[in-house]
Parts: sequence; structure tokens; C-alpha cells
Amino acid sequence: MTQLDWLRLTNLGDSAVLLPVAALVALWLAARAQTRAVALAWLAVLGLDIAVVAATKVAYMGWGIGLPGFDFIGLSGHTALSFLVWPVLGCLAASRARPGVRFVATALGFGLALAIAISRVAVHAHTPIEAVLGGMVGVSFALAFLWRFGRRLQAPLRGVFVVISLVVLMLPTYGERFPSNPVLARLACALSGRGHFQVRPGPDGQPRQRVCP
Repeated sequence: MTQLDWLRLTNLGDSAVLLPVAALVALWLAARAQTRAVALAWLAVLGLDIAVVAATKVAYMGWGIGLPGFDFIGLSGHTALSFLVWPVLGCLAASRARPGVRFVATALGFGLALAIAISRVAVHAHTPIEAVLGGMVGVSFALAFLWRFGRRLQAPLRGVFVVISLVVLMLPTYGERFPSNPVLARLACALSGRGHFQVRPGPDGQPRQRVCP
């Protein structure tokens, strides 16, 4: 694959795409009285997934806390969010189909998330350890949610209309970049009380800093 292909793939893991998709999942679940409690659980799991990623990035930006011996400045948010959202979406989209079809749709979601994780390393946005650990976080939350609520997931629309809704939703957001790093940098500066924040070390391994925004 070319670098442009990897970039096109990695865009599917950006929060600019996934947060609206996750919100749509919540709305679909909230549309039925039987799954409104599931919608709240989904939002809670989504918030935890985001919070874990943010905590690792703020810890590094504010205080230089990472993993000793590894090139690690925080979990891959694209990877963690992709491994949560895409499998759950697949399960929900195939909720009216036979169990085997639902399993395949969920597996395809995990497969897409894996491809996005690989793309994060391919475009040099993250190191392998950041992508792997981000994936572990996303998979853990996804499996916990699907184990507890998977059989109760049901979209208010048939699968084909779910796909059409997603395409319409993603058209204005695909290719956009959610400003998570600037937001986290401001948060790290506010919490640490410093006038600078840490960024990834240079090729020589020496720490690097930037002035707080």
C-alpha cells in the first residue's frame, strides 16, 4: 500500500469520524425503550475508553511519564476508539440478521480496527507499542460491552439503511482531524502548571518540549 492509502485508512479512526458514529449508535439504542439503558452503558464505556487514552497522553505531556525503555508518549487514540466503535457498530448493523451474520459483521469491525492500528504505525503517527496497547484497551472495552449487551443490541433500521446512514454521516467528517492533541496539551499545561509540554523525543533520544498554547 502507498502512504496515501494508509492515510485514507487511518482517517477512519479519527475522532472526527468516530465520535459522530458513536453518537449515532447511542441515538439508535436510545430510540427503543428496551435498549435505553444500553445506550447509557454505551456512552459510559465510550467515555472510559477516551479517558484512559487522554490520561496517558496528559501524563506524558505534563510530566514526561511514559513507559521506561519504550518509545511511548501515550496510547493511540485512533486505535483504542476504532477497536471499540467499529465492532459494536458491526454487531448493531447486523442485529436483525442470523447469529452467524452478526458474528461476521462484528469480526469485520475488529478487522477494520486492526487495519487502522497498522496504519497508525505506517504513517509514523505512533510506535508499535502505542498502537498495540491502544488496541488492547479498545478490545477490552468492546468485548466487555458486547459480552454484557451484545444480544440486546438492535438498530431501529435494517442493515442497508444503517450503512446508508453511516455514509451520509461520514461524508462531511471523513478526512477532517479532531483537535485532540491541542486540547490535551492545554489540559496538561493547566494541570502541571508549567509553561511547556513534552513531545516525542528526537532521533537522538533527548527530551523535547514545546511552549504551551
